[in-house]
Amino acid sequence: MIVDLHFGNKFKKGKHYRRRNIHDIYGGQQQGGISTPKNHPYIFIFTGDSGKEYGYRDGWNKDSTIYNYTGEGQKGDMEFKKGNKAIREHEQNKKTIYLFNYVSSGTVEFIDEMTYINYETQLAPDNTQNLRQVIIFHLKRTDHIDFELEEHELRSNSIQELRRLAKGQASNDSIEKISTYILRKRAAAIKLYALKRAKGICEACGENAPFVKQDGNLFLEVHHLKQLSDGGIDDPENVAAICPNCHRRVHYGIDGREYNSFLLSTVSQKEQDYRAMDL
Repeated sequence: MIVDLHFGNKFKKGKHYRRRNIHDIYGGQQQGGISTPKNHPYIFIFTGDSGKEYGYRDGWNKDSTIYNYTGEGQKGDMEFKKGNKAIREHEQNKKTIYLFNYVSSGTVEFIDEMTYINYETQLAPDNTQNLRQVIIFHLKRTDHIDFELEEHELRSNSIQELRRLAKGQASNDSIEKISTYILRKRAAAIKLYALKRAKGICEACGENAPFVKQDGNLFLEVHHLKQLSDGGIDDPENVAAICPNCHRRVHYGIDGREYNSFLLSTVSQKEQDYRAMDL
């Protein structure tokens, strides 16, 4: 049954709505996966089966606590602009994310109000079949989060401090048992820790970072040795800072699985020198 929507109505989980009706009332882009109404504090995100041809794999993780949502952009590397930027910054901009799933042409089911936790990047073909970086957002059902932590707040921390922060919160508990604030803080610390551990040198091939970014930092990409979306726990020993070529080799090389295993071993050996930090 399709529910008619009027101003002031709250979306109801499991109910079906006409997408056109949503936009008639609230505005926002009527095409694409992310809609950002200008005059309302909402972000509407839509998912369905249409993205599979581009390698998109939206959906819940194994214990149905985190929703993996692919950002927007069909050609070239996805960037944090427009809808992608809106999702990442929704809390500081006081925007509410509503997640909908297509059940038929023009009709969507309301899933829930969501909160952005963190993101990872993966390699997938664009609409011209060229490999590009794809942003995978990790979203959680909203539980009244009041905190926001950006990576820049941790940039001045030493590698010892970053490791203690990351390892202190690392846990095999269900992600549902850990506050979203702690999850985001840990994710930021882990990413910065991997980059500092690498010291500007690819942890796979041993070559120098390919270039210096505009902010003065050396460019390396943080690779999850066990993908978060496949249930890999976020931990300093599960990430590596590697160059773009090695990142693509791990994901798409004929020896990608073996290369990832080699990288796991390399990082494990490096971590032996850092474990004393936990003592």
